Amino acid sequence: MTSLLAPYQPADASRRQFLTRAGVVSGTVMVGGLLTGARINAAQDLAGSFDYIIVGAGSSGCVLANRLTEDPKVRVLLIEAGGPDNSENISTPARVIELWKSPYDWAYDTAPQKHAKNRSLFWPRGKTLGGSSSLNGMIYVRGDRSVYDAWARAGNTGWDFRSVLPYFKKSEDYSRGADALHGQGGPLHVTADYQPHVLTQAMIDAAVQAGHPLNKDHNGEQILGVGLTHLNTRGVNTISPARQSTATAFLSPALERSNLSVITNARVLKVLTRGKQATGVRYEQAGRNREVKARKEVILSSGTLESPRILMLSGIGDRTQLSEFGIPVVHHLPGVGKNLHDHNMVPLIYEGKQQIPPPSDPSLTPLHAQIFAKSQPQRPGADMQPLLIHVGYYPPGLDGPANVFTLCGGGVMPTSRGELRLTGASVQDPLHIDPNVLATDYDIAVLVANIRMLRKVAQQPALARWAGREVYPGASTTSDAELADYCRSAVVSYHHQVGTCAMGRGTMAVVDHQLKVHGVRGLRVVDASIMPSVTAGNTNAPAIMIAEKAADMIKAG
Repeated sequence: MTSLLAPYQPADASRRQFLTRAGVVSGTVMVGGLLTGARINAAQDLAGSFDYIIVGAGSSGCVLANRLTEDPKVRVLLIEAGGPDNSENISTPARVIELWKSPYDWAYDTAPQKHAKNRSLFWPRGKTLGGSSSLNGMIYVRGDRSVYDAWARAGNTGWDFRSVLPYFKKSEDYSRGADALHGQGGPLHVTADYQPHVLTQAMIDAAVQAGHPLNKDHNGEQILGVGLTHLNTRGVNTISPARQSTATAFLSPALERSNLSVITNARVLKVLTRGKQATGVRYEQAGRNREVKARKEVILSSGTLESPRILMLSGIGDRTQLSEFGIPVVHHLPGVGKNLHDHNMVPLIYEGKQQIPPPSDPSLTPLHAQIFAKSQPQRPGADMQPLLIHVGYYPPGLDGPANVFTLCGGGVMPTSRGELRLTGASVQDPLHIDPNVLATDYDIAVLVANIRMLRKVAQQPALARWAGREVYPGASTTSDAELADYCRSAVVSYHHQVGTCAMGRGTMAVVDHQLKVHGVRGLRVVDASIMPSVTAGNTNAPAIMIAEKAADMIKAG
């Protein structure tokens, strides 16, 4: 994706200096988005010196690091497998696609998907400070409140929407000001008003003409309708754009605290245990293995793929799988790695009748308009979330003309479930990732419903001067069977994987409602992997909320 980029605007030189009192050890750390030049190699000073060890400086881990170190008596170590977030591609919203398969991306591939024409799906995930909040489309969506209420009904006390709303508000610095559903003054800026791309506005107008209500706040009273996305950015429609990752919003200010230490480019190999008690972690950095102890808790915030991997490598998981690779069983927990699922996307691509203006505003991600809708009126909440994209989005294996735009269908309440498995006893062994996408009739039916709904949008007067030939799936593809076949050929990830350390009470649950790992003391999981079912909407805002709520639970003891 190309764009006319404004010059990168770095932070003031005064913020570049290394904060010696931040306690940074054995690595390099970003301060205000700029790489510090100092390193301290003092691993021997770490033993027994931390109350909490947080594994993973992503969407949840950076929040935890900030909130837990608000108490100056608490010492926290944050360990990140990736490096600093010092890329212009990270800070500039329009360059989001350039991050895929870069050094800042884990760049996972799934196993061939038998219900998707045996195609492997590409799953980009952030491998840097800020994690996937440094890699994603910056869309801030809490999701349909019915999903949280369903979590609570399943026995997860305190996770209904009314109970989690204060934690969404706590993080938020909402550009329109505080109200009953929004917060202001929090670390994370949420931009609601900006000038969209001209074609994006036309797509919104067309959706309204097709019967979708205009919704200026998908995080408000009602999620249904079409409108601009809220964005985690600063400086929208200016020459100085900036992504608001959790690294910039939460971690950077916390680095000024003497009780926070951060290690980057350090891969955690396992959680150390004594019996059923977590005592610390072993990690590898620059070819050397080291161990560090936690006086109170080890907290895994490494995401839906890495948190269960670390648990299994530590002997916490299904005993049959662990024994296959000679991993001593600390605790038999068969749900680890199970319940893997993701949102599904399928694109409708239209050739432009006229030349479509390129994405020339560096402050805007191309993903800045969406629809929330129900596939059937009787559903409790939204299960479709199409994106309206003013550029072409061709799935792997498909190609076509360059002058195109995309109405991208989204199925956001999938019922298919898969799993993640180890392939060896080393952290270097690849994961076997099988989300089992489109295994249910419902998941296919929702994508077909997306296509039919979006075709009506494309036929409206507002898009008459823009929408030419339907490149994919093609106007002649009309029956349910033909559309389903296209969906299996073109489905891609919405990049919202969850569920592998599911919260709950049953035999397949991994953590309880306080996010404590069942059967192991002093160990929690705090990230999107704990979601028993995915939220109906982008998962970054919920991952931040999960960390905000977890921080309060941890502080309460």
